[in-house]
Amino acid sequence: MENRISFIKLALAGAVAVCFNHSALATETGVDNVGAGSDGMFVAPLDLASLPSNLFVFDLYYNHYSATKFKSAILGGDIPDFKVNSNSIIPRVDYLSGITLPGGGRLGGYLAVPFTKVTVSFPDFVGGVNKDSRDGLGDIQFAPIILWGFGKNLTVGTGLEVTVPTGKYDATRLANTSNNFYTYKPVFPITWQPNDNVEVSSKISYSFNQKNKDTDYRSGQIFHFDYSLTYKIADNLHLGVNGYYFKQTTDDKQYGEAVTDVMGTPVSNGNRGQAFAIGPAVHFTFLKYASAELRWEKEFDARNRPEGQTVWAKVSLPYLF
Repeated sequence: MENRISFIKLALAGAVAVCFNHSALATETGVDNVGAGSDGMFVAPLDLASLPSNLFVFDLYYNHYSATKFKSAILGGDIPDFKVNSNSIIPRVDYLSGITLPGGGRLGGYLAVPFTKVTVSFPDFVGGVNKDSRDGLGDIQFAPIILWGFGKNLTVGTGLEVTVPTGKYDATRLANTSNNFYTYKPVFPITWQPNDNVEVSSKISYSFNQKNKDTDYRSGQIFHFDYSLTYKIADNLHLGVNGYYFKQTTDDKQYGEAVTDVMGTPVSNGNRGQAFAIGPAVHFTFLKYASAELRWEKEFDARNRPEGQTVWAKVSLPYLF
């Protein structure tokens, strides 16, 4: 659940300032429904055989994202003095049932309901500043999921995450809390402990974005994974690194055609976005089963999307019965 910027209006200098609404800045306006970096350490529960028939986990995420760089092929390079700030609170419920499917997998799922505030600003090139802020309900995500346990130290899963455009959207606004399109995303979480001290986790996904009907814009497909590598320095404390990799694999389209730059020429790279992020992470266990984590991630080599930094904080409280 990254910052939500569903529309950017740029002003070009001239004898008279000419404003145009451009909804094509790598995936639409450089945002997506991936939620990059949201899943870090212990993304899948270990030792499935020991878990009860019904397990609820109540998660509360906090996310802060800020960026001052935006490199856009459509605009021929960096957008000067671009700024975005986003803060989100995301309650999420995970459920693992006692239903066992053929092959030994256990059926579960999750539901996340984000509430976010986003502010966007950049100069209009004639001495003024374009700025907008919006807050409220974001785009809800849910997924059925199947988990397989391979002993006490390895769990893998598969699921289908759906993002529903439930937030606020207005194509004339700079900032919105919704991207205004559905996304269907196969997800593959894995957690592995090769020994008692080391934890390796990843959540791999591939996004199929649907069309924004208000702008007739369809963002390209996206390959993405979150990752973490941590080491236990005490019985209840892990330290390590985490991050994500994001790569758009197909071109953006608008009105069924290739997206164009400000001169009307098709963008050679299909307006595909990418980014890599890495940073420190800490995971703390308390009350035997509950946990808290804090993670910071710095983005590098971003193309056709904002480049900035993000902070994730998370508290997880399980309920077993």
